[in-house]
Amino acid sequence: MKTSKLARALLFMLLTFLVANGIQVATLGQVTASGSPMISGVLAHEMTGAEAQLLANSNITWVSCDVTFNPSDISQWSQVYSLAEKYHLNVLGILDQHLMNYSDTFTLSDWSNAVTQAVNAYGNVVKTWEIWNEPNFSSNNLGYFNGSPQSYVTMLQTAYNDIKAIAPSDTVIGLGGMPLYDSENTTIDYYTQQALTWAGQVVQLGGMNYCDAIAVHAYPYGQYYPMIQGTLFTSNLKQYEQLIPGKPIWVTEVGQESYSTTWDATESQQSTFLQESYSLFQRLGVAAYIWYELNDNYTAIPNSNFGLFDNSGNPKEAWTTFVDAVNTLPTSTPASTATPVSPTQTPTISPSLQPSTPPIPSQSPALIAPASTPRPVPEENFTVALIVCLALSVAAAASTCLRKQRVKRHFSS
Repeated sequence: MKTSKLARALLFMLLTFLVANGIQVATLGQVTASGSPMISGVLAHEMTGAEAQLLANSNITWVSCDVTFNPSDISQWSQVYSLAEKYHLNVLGILDQHLMNYSDTFTLSDWSNAVTQAVNAYGNVVKTWEIWNEPNFSSNNLGYFNGSPQSYVTMLQTAYNDIKAIAPSDTVIGLGGMPLYDSENTTIDYYTQQALTWAGQVVQLGGMNYCDAIAVHAYPYGQYYPMIQGTLFTSNLKQYEQLIPGKPIWVTEVGQESYSTTWDATESQQSTFLQESYSLFQRLGVAAYIWYELNDNYTAIPNSNFGLFDNSGNPKEAWTTFVDAVNTLPTSTPASTATPVSPTQTPTISPSLQPSTPPIPSQSPALIAPASTPRPVPEENFTVALIVCLALSVAAAASTCLRKQRVKRHFSS
């Protein structure tokens, strides 16, 4: 009888442990499968409490914003930060011109002091920092940053060391958003090639030692979007993967207008671009997809219609599309029949910054869908399988013991 009681006790303990772990594993499965492991968020220069709650309820749990200590700045950082803290949203803090109050005379020491101040002030919520905004464009040269790869590497190194000294586990994102496409011509994309060359120089100068990930921006520029996102987005992203292997790539800005005076743009086209680009970047395995931006914002950019909400606070078609995309389980989709545009060689570093001509996109608007790769079996599954085997073994042993006890009682009687 002692053996039988021991077996029953062991069986009860194992089954209890199995149930507990089963619930835990099921919860983990819901977390990782409720949409995608790709981070989903929005860039918000402004945000209301109602919008913050909508984001949280819709599993769009990241917000990016330019960090500033100037209450008059067009970036309403304090409001966005406070609402993100209230509604438990993750925040990507952008450290750029806004942080330096657009001073044209700031020094490297000023930059270091400002970065340190930002991390000390907001580090309880912000755990991810992007260093500067689109530094390859001369229009973003300011103060100490003269636009050269060397000045950027020095600023990146300074910010990285300052951030890690305060919060070693924080994530620092470098390159500030290299364009995956930036042209008004579908056959010659000078700025994208210039950006690749500029980024290559940053790499050669050791800049990748001072960041945990890199950022790219993906704008299709109106009527070209079916061809651009399906071919050039893919091709240029692959070039960054080759140039900087091993670093996660964040798409920290991706957007399309819903109305434009210079090209055909509608809410429906904006919605379609969001749906197709979200699926594309999900398949390409980027770490994050941050839509630009939450609201139509005429203060930041005159006549800007990139928002998921219009100037009256009404949701556009793209908002519903984004929510659906984030909360839809990713499925394996057959690869497109279109031929992917792949780079012929690893980007080279040329001081002359001569543009090269990317391949002409095919006329088919089909997106390039890389073949899906099998996912590794979660480690929890092996644990559960082992527990099940142990439980069945104990159950079998208990059953044998019980039969032996009954046999003994039978013969003793």
